Amino acid sequence: MKAMRFPEAGRAELVEVPMPVPAEGEILVRVRAAGICHSDVAAYQGKHNFRRPPVITGHEFAGEVIQLGSEIRRVREGERVAIEPHVGCGQCIYCRRGAYHECPEKRFVGVGDWIGAFAEYTLVTESMCHILPEAMTYEEGAALEPFCVALHAVRRAGLQMGERVAILGVGAIGMMTLLAARLTAPGQIIVSDPSLPKRELARRLGADLSIDPTTQDVLEAVRGATDGHGAEVVFICVARDEALAQAVEATRRIGRLVIIASFFQGGPLMARAIQSRERTVIGSSMYTADDYLLAIRLWQKGLLPLRDLISERITLAQAPEAVAAFARHAKPDAVKTVIRFD
Repeated sequence: MKAMRFPEAGRAELVEVPMPVPAEGEILVRVRAAGICHSDVAAYQGKHNFRRPPVITGHEFAGEVIQLGSEIRRVREGERVAIEPHVGCGQCIYCRRGAYHECPEKRFVGVGDWIGAFAEYTLVTESMCHILPEAMTYEEGAALEPFCVALHAVRRAGLQMGERVAILGVGAIGMMTLLAARLTAPGQIIVSDPSLPKRELARRLGADLSIDPTTQDVLEAVRGATDGHGAEVVFICVARDEALAQAVEATRRIGRLVIIASFFQGGPLMARAIQSRERTVIGSSMYTADDYLLAIRLWQKGLLPLRDLISERITLAQAPEAVAAFARHAKPDAVKTVIRFD
C-alpha cells in the first residue's frame, strides 16, 4: 500500500509499505479522508515531542472497516467510522475514571511503528471507532478530531451563557473553538489572527469582532470591546510566546485562560499577572469518547458546519509538498487541508 513517510526531519516521501494485518482486538480500516494537523508538520520538522521521524503519521481521519481481528463485538465490516486516535492502558487511575486521554501509557496512531492515517490502510482498536451518521461525509468525519479538541477545551473552561470570549489564533483549532464556543450562547466572541481570509471566515461563523495583530494592539482592542475589563475566557490557539503574554492580560480579573495550542518548546508564564488578578490557567489536551459522541449529536442537529472549514482537498501524491509548504509557512490562509483517498 502507499503511504507518506517522514524518513528524517525535513523530508517527506511516498513509499510502498506492507498492508497491516489485524491481530486480536484490532480492526483494519481503509483511510478515506485525513486532515493535516500542525502536529504533523512539527513531526516533519523534527520538533514534535513524540511524533519523530522515521514515521508515518496522521491522526485526523475517517474510513471504512475492511477486516476484523478476533474478539471484535460492536463494529462490523463495511461500516464507516471516524477514528479517535488514541487508546489508554485501561488499568491506571486515569483510565479507570474515564480520563484515558491522560493515561501515562497511552498509545497514539501515527507514533513509532503504528502506521498513521497518511497511508491507505491502518489498524485501530474497537474503542477508537465512532460510527458515522449516514449523511456525514468522510471529510466531516475526519474533521471531528480537531473539533473534539476544541469542544473538550470549551467544556474544560466551563463557558457560561453570556460570557465574553477571546480566541487568539483562528487556524483549524481556533476556528473549531469558535464553533464550539458559540453553542454556549456567549455574550461576545472576539478573534485575533493575521490572516484576512481567516478573520473573514471567523466573522461569517459567528465572531463579533476580528483583530489583526500585525496592525492592531490586541490587548487594547480586547479591552476596548469589553468595557476595559477583558474577556471572561481567553483561548490560546496559537503556540507563540507573544500570544500567550497577550492572552494573560486580555483575560479579565478572576477570568480563565485556556491553553489549547501545543507549546513544544515550552512558553512563558506571567506568574504575577495570574496570581494578583486571580486568573485561572486551564490546560486542555485531546478529548475522550464523550466529546466524540457529543460532537456527532451536534452535527446531526445541524449545528456544525465542518465543511466550511476545509480549505483544500488534495491527493496522497500531493501530500509531501503540502506538508513542506506548511513547514515553510507558505499556506498562511489555509484552515484545514484534507487528503482524500478516492
